[in-house]
Amino acid sequence: MKTSFFFAVLLSACAAQTQTLHVVPAQLGETSQTTKSVQFFCTQDYNPVECGQDALELRRVLMTYPLERLGVWSFVLVPAYKWQGVIQSVGGPAHSPAFTILAQRTTVMESSLFSVTATRNDEFLHVFGVTGEALLEFAVNHELGHIVCHDQDERKADEYGRELRHTNTVDCNKTLDGRSTIEAAFRSSQAAARQHQRGKPHGSLIAIH
Repeated sequence: MKTSFFFAVLLSACAAQTQTLHVVPAQLGETSQTTKSVQFFCTQDYNPVECGQDALELRRVLMTYPLERLGVWSFVLVPAYKWQGVIQSVGGPAHSPAFTILAQRTTVMESSLFSVTATRNDEFLHVFGVTGEALLEFAVNHELGHIVCHDQDERKADEYGRELRHTNTVDCNKTLDGRSTIEAAFRSSQAAARQHQRGKPHGSLIAIH
């Protein structure tokens, strides 16, 4: 099993979008929000029942972390059939099921992290070495590493997220030793994404309805 994996993280340099996600608040029933500052949304075309179920599953995983470190934050769920257009619009790698835009305090996640087709499952297994709940746990861990420490370094995000999960705290100023496990191709794709976004008008990622 591969122990390292990566997700697209697009910072302020990549905050300009080629499309806006039209979203609605996830209905969590009688369950309260994780914190008042953390909110969950789904795109308008997300199945309403699945939206609530998937948001609750994400909430369950997030509750194992010190979410007060996030401040005001939004998590947006996008259906799998729409994901390729979304990830391409921000210049991310096609296999990535999640990305974070720190400047807009938003993390976007593909529905395949909660319910996956056989084809996507095989792709996840090939790229990341894990699938199902394990991949969701890793995705949350990795993205929170970026969010809490506001750091775009992929290897550091893995380490920061792991420290958060195991100790409920993290030192964002510590120096991490060792070689990065992120492939050169991924680093190049991120550089290409930043170049791709330059010059485009800035706008909000989500429009709430």
